[in-house]
This record gives sequence, C-alpha cells and structure tokens, in this order.
Amino acid sequence: MTQFIYARTSTTDQNVNQQAELLSVAYPEAEVHKEQSSATNMQRPVLEKLLKELAEGDDLIIYDLSRLNRNTADFLVLLEEFNHKGIGLVIHKMGGQTVDTKTAIGKMILTVLSSVDQMQVELMKEKQAIGIATAKAEGKYRGRKPIDSSKISRAIELVGQGLKKEEAAKAAGIGVATLYRALKKVS
Repeated sequence: MTQFIYARTSTTDQNVNQQAELLSVAYPEAEVHKEQSSATNMQRPVLEKLLKELAEGDDLIIYDLSRLNRNTADFLVLLEEFNHKGIGLVIHKMGGQTVDTKTAIGKMILTVLSSVDQMQVELMKEKQAIGIATAKAEGKYRGRKPIDSSKISRAIELVGQGLKKEEAAKAAGIGVATLYRALKKVS
C-alpha cells in the first residue's frame, strides 16, 4: 500500500511546489507527483500516468477536490475507477480524512462536494464575466496579452527535437496548454 500525492495548479504562473510541500509535510511517506494543467482538461499526462500506477490498497492524496477536476461527471468516472481498483482518496482540506469511496455514504459525500466545487467555479466564472463586461463598458478592459509566436515556434521546434511537451513548453516560456493548442493547429 503506497500513498501518492497529486499536486496540481492550473497555470505555470501558479506555484505547484507550495501545494506539494504542504502535502509532503502532512504525508511524509507519500510519493509526490506535480502537474500544471487546467482541471477542466482531463488530458493531464502526470495524472494519467499516476492513475495507471495506482493499485489496490493505494491512496491518492489531493489538497482539495478542485485539484482533481472541476466537473462532477468526470469526477464520478474517476470515483468509479477508484472503487473498481480498491483505491482510497484522501482530501487534505477535509482534515486529511480518507473518504471511503467504496461505501454509498462516502460516494454521496464526494458527489455532493464535487457538485459544490463545480457550482463555485461556475459562479466565479459568472462574476468574472460581469467584471469583464463592466470593464469593457468603461473602456478599461484590454484582454490577455498575446503570446509571443516565436516562443510557440521554439516550443514546437523543441518537441520536434524529442523533448517532452511539458519540458519544451517550460523551456520556451509558455504554458503546456498553449503548446498543445499550437500542435493541434499544425497537425
């Protein structure tokens, strides 16, 4: 039985190491896996690899439910996979409690919490949209600064030279999601 920490931030601008260190202090025996990718995207290489490594009796430790995903339907698919494999889920923000995902009550608790997390994200997006609309009406909104196309080209070049996508994006100074979008356009 092994414990695995999955620390994730949505962007490379956020510090995933803080989350990993906090969890490592609380769970010193756990193996740490870090990723910087949006939770709305279920194509996360580190999580995918980790899910393949998890075996019966193992525990996956996350800071809170939003670190795993932000969509209740995707969460329920993962929860079923955990149940099928006999994997425990430890949610640090819940006081480090392991919720028994094999029981009806444990499943219900996590389903409700996942729905609440999804609602919070949707409410935040609504508020953000209102703020953007207000800023645009006042002439204060400039939008996101465009990404330097030479950085994207450099990352694509590094991938072509055999570098992993995550490493190429970091070396070029762009986000992994930006690289994936650029690679989709050229393929």
